[in-house]
Amino acid sequence: MEKVLHDVLNAGIALFRAGEGTINNAVKEVQRTYEELKSKGATDTSEPAVKLRKLLDDAVTQANDLTGKAGSAYHEALSKLEEQYAAIVDQIQRLVPQDQLDQIKDKIEELTRVIKEKTGQAKA
Repeated sequence: MEKVLHDVLNAGIALFRAGEGTINNAVKEVQRTYEELKSKGATDTSEPAVKLRKLLDDAVTQANDLTGKAGSAYHEALSKLEEQYAAIVDQIQRLVPQDQLDQIKDKIEELTRVIKEKTGQAKA
């Protein structure tokens, strides 16, 4: 029985190796064909090809513009939120006496400490 298992394993390895070479050759052939097609397409200056290239260029340009605008809008919104937060903190400091702020801060720190202890995050 053990010999049969070894024989099956060895046959499987040989089959895998044979298939591996076939797969590598197929991949190389696909790459070669792709490069040939790419070269032929690059030399095509017909009207449909020019239109397709223009459409693709426009789509890529628009995608890049949208990405830039989205990033810009995000940073602008974040900046506005930071400004509003700073204004709120300023108003709180003006309206609430310092001793009450200190008490609130102490309660928040105590609550944070208890939560960390309960969740096992407290430093030893």
